[in-house]
Amino acid sequence: MEKTTLKLRGMSCASCARSIEEAISSVNGVNECIVNFGAELATVEYDPRKTDVTVIQQAVDEAGYSAYPLQEQNPAAQQDEAEKRRQSRETNELTRKVVVASILSGIIVIGSIPMMTGLHVTFIPMWLHDPWLQLVLTIPIQFWCGLSFYNNAWKAFKRHAATMDTLVALGTSTAFIYSLFPTFFPSFFISQGLRADVYYEAAAVIIALILLGRLLESRAKKQTGSAIRKLIGLQAKTARLI
Repeated sequence: MEKTTLKLRGMSCASCARSIEEAISSVNGVNECIVNFGAELATVEYDPRKTDVTVIQQAVDEAGYSAYPLQEQNPAAQQDEAEKRRQSRETNELTRKVVVASILSGIIVIGSIPMMTGLHVTFIPMWLHDPWLQLVLTIPIQFWCGLSFYNNAWKAFKRHAATMDTLVALGTSTAFIYSLFPTFFPSFFISQGLRADVYYEAAAVIIALILLGRLLESRAKKQTGSAIRKLIGLQAKTARLI
C-alpha cells in the first residue's frame, strides 16, 4: 500500500468533502480516503498495482472538483510560498466581491425600507424606491459576485447532489426571478389588488453575507494552512521494521 496527500480545490462545505471522499473511495484499489475540509487536503491509501494518483485525480475531476499531489521533492518553504500567493489572489478577488456586494446591497436595502416597514421615510430619495434601479444594482451582485454559487450548484446538480451552494443559488434565484415579474408587469399585480413589491434586497443581502463569511473563512484558513503543510512535510517517508 502507498499513501499520497492531495491538495483540493472547489470545496465550499462539508457536503463537498463527503462527495470527494465518496468519489475517491469508489476508485478500484483505494483502501482509505480521509478528506480534511479545513485544510483542503485528502490523504489517500491505495494499492499501486490497481490504481495510481492520476486515476484518483480523474475521479475528483469527474466529481466537479480538482486535486493535485503535494510535491514531496519540493521544499516545504517553496510549497508554502506558492500556496500563500494563490490564497492571496483568491482573497483579493473575494475582497473585491464583498466590497461591491456590500455597497450595492446597502443601497438596495435603504431603498427597500419603505416597502419593508410600510412607512413613508422622508429622508430616503424617491428614486431609490424604483424597482428598475434596484434591478440594475442587483444584476452585478447576482451574476458576478454570486457567480461561483451558481457554477458550484450546477456541478452538484449534475452529480445528483446538493450542497450549501445549491441552497444559496435556489434562494437568491427565487427572490430575483419573482421580483422580475412585478418589475416588468406591475399593472398585472395592481389589477389583482396586490402590491407590486420586489425582493431584490433579499437576493443581494444573502449573497453579500455569504461572501463575507467565506472571506473570513479564507483568512482563517490562510493562518492555519501553513502550519498544517509543514507538519505534513515532517511525516516519515520510510519505516524500519524490527
